[in-house]
Amino acid sequence: MNLPKTVFTIVFIAWLTLLSVYGLIQLARGMEPMLSWLGLVLSAVAPLLFFTRELLIKTPRTFRHPLGYSVLCGLGLATTMAMSFRHGPAAGLLHVWAGITLIGWMAYLRWFSGVPGN
Repeated sequence: MNLPKTVFTIVFIAWLTLLSVYGLIQLARGMEPMLSWLGLVLSAVAPLLFFTRELLIKTPRTFRHPLGYSVLCGLGLATTMAMSFRHGPAAGLLHVWAGITLIGWMAYLRWFSGVPGN
């Protein structure tokens, strides 16, 4: 029962790390559209900060939703979607990557929440 959760967590953290590093490299290179890359980094860094905090500071699981991290992740997706609408094909598939990140984050929160039965 714990193996799927472990695999999901490892793959999701690797996905977040990959997107964060790739987005930061593209921002440093000055790739356009800049706000689209910033949105991708924001959507990936927010959950990554949550995992970093969880690894550094052992906190008990609660029923509270980590709202700040979810808002930042959603804001990153909204930014990439707005830039994809504005720049069209020049923005690429960044909004899809940010959307996958938000879906993965919500799946993690649902699967690992403190609600009995999960």
